[in-house]
Amino acid sequence: MPIFVITFDAPNAAGKQHDYTPFAKELAAQKCLQIQRGTFLGSFHNTATQVHNHFRKFLHNIDSLLVNEMVQHYAYTGKAKNIAKWLELNPPAKLPSAPADPAAQPAPETAKAEESKPAAKPAAKKPAKAPPAKAPPAKAKAKAN
Repeated sequence: MPIFVITFDAPNAAGKQHDYTPFAKELAAQKCLQIQRGTFLGSFHNTATQVHNHFRKFLHNIDSLLVNEMVQHYAYTGKAKNIAKWLELNPPAKLPSAPADPAAQPAPETAKAEESKPAAKPAAKKPAKAPPAKAPPAKAKAKAN
């Protein structure tokens, strides 16, 4: 089950305040669990790159975002006591508008070249070769005694 750890950091930018309400709403809409300040768990049928790209659009250019797939074994102590229950109750779901993972897609030149190629024709069946004709059996010469 792909569970992702989503961690973001918003540096203090010289007195600028950014609105993270859209980011918080999207995390809630995707049923992500906050386990620490700026760290969430999310369960998705996507790649880490797709999850990253989905949530990145809710952040600002100066923010950092890390998305990594959680391995099967983990240990945790802290405020969020309901992690095991959350993991049970949140099977992976597909993000609604996750852009395709560029690593999983063929390069545009390759895709265009593949589209312009005619479809391969099935190989024609070769007629079965007839077994070689057997020579008629030689007549046995009768011995004259």
